Parts: sequence; structure tokens; C-alpha cells
Amino acid sequence: MYRVLIVDDDKLARRGIISMMPWDKYQMSVVGEAQNGEQALEFLTENVVDVVFADIDMPAMDGITLMKKCSQLYPELLFVVLTFYEDFHYVQSALRMGAIDYISKLQMEAVDCDQLLEQISKKIENSIAKHSGTHEAGQAAEEQNKSAGQTVPVHHEREWQLLVKSWKEMYWLYDDTVFEQLCRKTMEIGTSVRRIEHALLPLARQAEESAGMAEKDILEYYKPQDFLQWLKSLREGLYQMAARETKLERIPVCIMKSVMYVKEHLGEQLHAEETALQINLSRSYFSVNFKKYVGISFKEFVRQERVKAAKKLLSGQKVLVADIAPAVGYEDVNYFIRVFFELTGMTPGEYKKLNCKSGKA
Repeated sequence: MYRVLIVDDDKLARRGIISMMPWDKYQMSVVGEAQNGEQALEFLTENVVDVVFADIDMPAMDGITLMKKCSQLYPELLFVVLTFYEDFHYVQSALRMGAIDYISKLQMEAVDCDQLLEQISKKIENSIAKHSGTHEAGQAAEEQNKSAGQTVPVHHEREWQLLVKSWKEMYWLYDDTVFEQLCRKTMEIGTSVRRIEHALLPLARQAEESAGMAEKDILEYYKPQDFLQWLKSLREGLYQMAARETKLERIPVCIMKSVMYVKEHLGEQLHAEETALQINLSRSYFSVNFKKYVGISFKEFVRQERVKAAKKLLSGQKVLVADIAPAVGYEDVNYFIRVFFELTGMTPGEYKKLNCKSGKA
């Protein structure tokens, strides 16, 4: 699903574009809107976006200037420009800068929006494919890795780009499991440390900025695991900072605090409303933002964290399932067993036996 940001100083125009286009049909979702380039940049610091539909002529910061800034800050961000101009002078400038298409607002009511979005969707796919799968991209990948004494086969390029896209979703900042999985996949793919740095360092800076944290110095590293360890320490530093923060003005910090609250109270009854109160948010606003930043609902996150904690307890030599259930917040043992099975594909007893046989318990 491609995430779309609509940028236009005319609120009615924004509403019209959002309502007229069959976004879901072409795997797109409007994740936000802004009335000028400055607001768009603010939105981009805290949200992951794949495509920006931006008006060329706006106060404060126009679409062309926004494109220029994003080409440096978010080089993989795609643009579709919106315009009233008939001579398309500005449109041509935008297309030369890399915009994949344009929409004439004067003609929107007269054209088939379904067909228009289908055309744009194809261009998005072509642009991503060109970026990730062409011979030139493969050569660039090989050159980068040769400098580190490694060579990544060209056919792995698409796999690498998909992995980078998962990193860009930023769910790893809030979910330990996602972070561990991405680190493991990054190690398995076998690319160079410099290429990992190029892809992930901007995301680390984005995480710092969204949480209001000063830049963390990068230690000298020579291997991929060194950089990933630095990223892990940065992540831990963000949570330490969030724990000390008393001014709950930034949503990312609020979500971090809620994540910590869940982990600290797994043995208790956990509800979205009570957790929201801990960070001074309404239940509905908290629930929407929790899923937006973490990638799953609050309820599902609690389930996953409880099962994760249960796994650790099951690794002990002398523990009973009946004792573990209440320790991770389940008074009903049978319900705990059902949840554990749903998430792992085995019962707690089976999981314990497997770990005992493998020598992990």
C-alpha cells in the first residue's frame, strides 16, 4: 500500500482530490494533508510517505521548492504535481526535477479519475522498479560493496529495496520484534556496511528529530553488525529520553511511553483507555496514533508482548503454565493457551518441550 500526502493551499481542492480518487483500488492510502510545503516537511519528519501530490503554486513554500528540499532529505520520495496553469511551464520544471506525472485541476472534473490514478499507479511502480531493479542500480550496488570487499548479486537488489522499504515504515522504533527481524534480515542479505549506513542513517536521524533528541554521535564501525549495534543503542537512548520526558508534546514520545508502560504492566489488566491517560491523550486519538506508529493495534501489541514474555518464562527449568498465565496478564489459563497457540502455532507446553530438547531451557 503506497502512502500518499496531499499538499494544496486550497482546502476544498484537497478534499476534492481525496474524495474523487479511487485510492484503495490502486493500492494507495492518503495518510495526511498539508496546506503548503512547510507543513508538508513537518509532516514528513514524523510520518512515512511514498508519494506526494503537491500543488505547484502555494504560499509559504511552493511545490517546486518542496521538491528541491525533499530531493535532499527524502530522495526516494515520488511527486505528482497539481496545477491550474495552462502553459505548463512550471509543470515542465517539475517533470525535469523528477516528478512522475501531473494533474490539471481544471480538467479533473472532465477526466476519468479512475483512469488517471491507474496511469499514475503504473508510473509509481515503474519508477520504483527502475530505481531498484535496473542494470545501473545493480552496478551501483556492486560498486558500493566492492569498496567494502563485498559483492551483492544484482538479483538481490529487489530484495534489498523491499527490506529498506520495511525499515522506512519506522515500526522498528516501537516494536522490538520488528527491529530484531529487520536486523536479522539485514545481516542475512549480505550487503556492505556503507550501503546499510546510506539507507538507515537518514532513518535514524528522522527518529531522533521526531522524538526531539539531539544527534547521537556515530562510533567508528567496520562491519554491518557494528552499525546495527549503534542503531540499537540509539533506539535505547530514545527510550531513556522518553522515560525522562515530562512534556508530552510529541506523539512519537507519547507512543514510546505507552510501549514502556505496556512492558512494565504485562501482569496487570491493560486497556487502551487507561494507557492513554498515562500520556494525556484521549482513547480514540491514542488508538489511532498507536496503530499508525507501531503498525498494529494496541490490543494486538499487548497480546504479542505477553506471549513474548511467556516465551522467556517458559525457558526456565521449573515453571508451570498455570503460573505463567497470570504472570503475563491472563487469569484464564485456557484463554492464555489459546492466545499463545494463535501467535506461535504451538501450545505453551509444546514450546517448553521444544526448547528443552534444543537445550535452550
